Amino acid sequence: MNQPTTDRLALLYRVSQTFNSSLDLDAVLARVMDEVIAATRAERGFLMLRDAEGRLVFRAARGLDRQTIDAPEFQISRGLVERVAADGQPQLASDAQSEDWLSQRDSVAGLRLRSILCVPLQRKDATFGVIYVDNRLQAGIFALDDLELLSALARLAASAIENARLFGDAHAQLSSLRLLHDISADLTSTLDLDRVLQTCLQRVQDLLGVATASILMVEGNELVFQVAIGDKASQVKPFRIPVGHGIAGWVAQNARATFSNDVSRDARFYRTVDAGTGFVTQALMAAPLTVNERVIGVIEVSNKPGGFTGADVDLLTTIAGGAAMAIENARLYQVAVEKGRMERELQVARQVQASLIPAKTPQLPGWDFAALWQPARVVGGDYYDFIPTHLPRVHPDRNAKPKEPARGLSIVIGDVTDKGMAAALFMTLTRSVLRASATGARSPAEGIARANALICADAANGIFVTLFYAQLDPARGEFTYVNAGQNPPVHYRARSDQLIELTRTGIALGIDAAAPYDQRATILEPGDFVVLYTDGVTEAIDTQQNQFGEERLFSVIKDNHHASAAGIVAALQAALYAHTGGESQYDDITMVVAKRL
Repeated sequence: MNQPTTDRLALLYRVSQTFNSSLDLDAVLARVMDEVIAATRAERGFLMLRDAEGRLVFRAARGLDRQTIDAPEFQISRGLVERVAADGQPQLASDAQSEDWLSQRDSVAGLRLRSILCVPLQRKDATFGVIYVDNRLQAGIFALDDLELLSALARLAASAIENARLFGDAHAQLSSLRLLHDISADLTSTLDLDRVLQTCLQRVQDLLGVATASILMVEGNELVFQVAIGDKASQVKPFRIPVGHGIAGWVAQNARATFSNDVSRDARFYRTVDAGTGFVTQALMAAPLTVNERVIGVIEVSNKPGGFTGADVDLLTTIAGGAAMAIENARLYQVAVEKGRMERELQVARQVQASLIPAKTPQLPGWDFAALWQPARVVGGDYYDFIPTHLPRVHPDRNAKPKEPARGLSIVIGDVTDKGMAAALFMTLTRSVLRASATGARSPAEGIARANALICADAANGIFVTLFYAQLDPARGEFTYVNAGQNPPVHYRARSDQLIELTRTGIALGIDAAAPYDQRATILEPGDFVVLYTDGVTEAIDTQQNQFGEERLFSVIKDNHHASAAGIVAALQAALYAHTGGESQYDDITMVVAKRL
């Protein structure tokens, strides 16, 4: 192959600038086809990309209208395109009428195709699309130089398309985080069930672009429409769907989200509602509303242009978790309304807050966990959480198939700088935002930075939250953490009988939206454990106003290093009681112990 001429280098440079002048995918694809037609002098051409299911679909064309592309005879001409997509090798047909494998195809003969070029669009040696051009008037119009030029253009186009896709993904993820933040704010601002669910559904409809959205509640063995928006929304209210019937009934029975992009071919679809309302369902997605491992309802959306994807399912599942909590909160509130007003509100808030604290500690082979949550008042600003986490496994061979993500565990402890109802509400917001932000983050530091930016948007009256977040790899014992202004947890090393403090790596959340956060890692070897605690432990005072202090804390930890996780928590609790003499608790007390057996 000859070296590129100065003109060709200039052309490629100009085209590269053109391709990368936009991050809108459709605009990039249009510019690619304009430049390809101009550079190759082709009569017509098109660009195809693989969709979420791996199928090649048309995304841009020149010299071809939609009617031609959709015509049955045009589909036959995919033979050369499918060959390029399958083996990733560019193809040149100087005269398709004289090549046996092409001339016999109806499309080549019927459309009188002569010169054809087709090249792959590739990323990391994987073909994700093709560029095709042809000429029906003249044989031999394309030569090897044209194939090389189109291949070079395809490489530039692939990079620009990938950049546009990444930008689109990032924009979609940001929109999702904003939606989750807005829903979290709704959940902490009201216990009016109808208003929360109506707002939630409206945001879901706007984000996904669906025709309808509804929430169905379990009543006995049936699902009943509680809230619905979109076409025919008022007409669905009387319908009841038996649990186990229809896609929503399947979700309620199996406690698992699902979707169907062609319900006419899905045996699960419940046709009675469409028949009764006149609505035509084409695609449907549903996720369970689950509280304490019990399905209480289903959130359902229908008819998204282009169909639903796995990412849509993940988003709806996250939203369903918030909606389920909203429903549970409202139910608790309605029960408490029958008692004294002030007492009712405090007790409901206590129950709501307690429902956010894990009911039990994780059960992981080779590990022992224990925790204590003890608010100073009816409600408080302390909390802890255990979040199942997927830990990606990176294979040393870049060409090897990546392994399935390993199961890990995220451990959180936090302390809002206030007390009572305000602290409890802020704690609820923090928990919801942190769970949403940490899911899908590439690292603990990235997840905490996202959560901080969202919390800063709602932080008011000087309230902020100190927080310690760690991801535990149970198999390796690796403990990767971010300490956002929290009291340093204590790592007891059995081998050396030493206590190591896991010091701060950033400021508290809710102060500076742009604050940076670092992460560090340590290894918990057999016999090692970590004690997480809030300042209510070290600042507990006796009758003489003397604090419990770090020295007593370290002493109790060392004296009980052979005990179980629950034994260590009990020993610290007993020491605190002995120090305070049973006096009223001044601040919230929270502790978490994670021990490797």
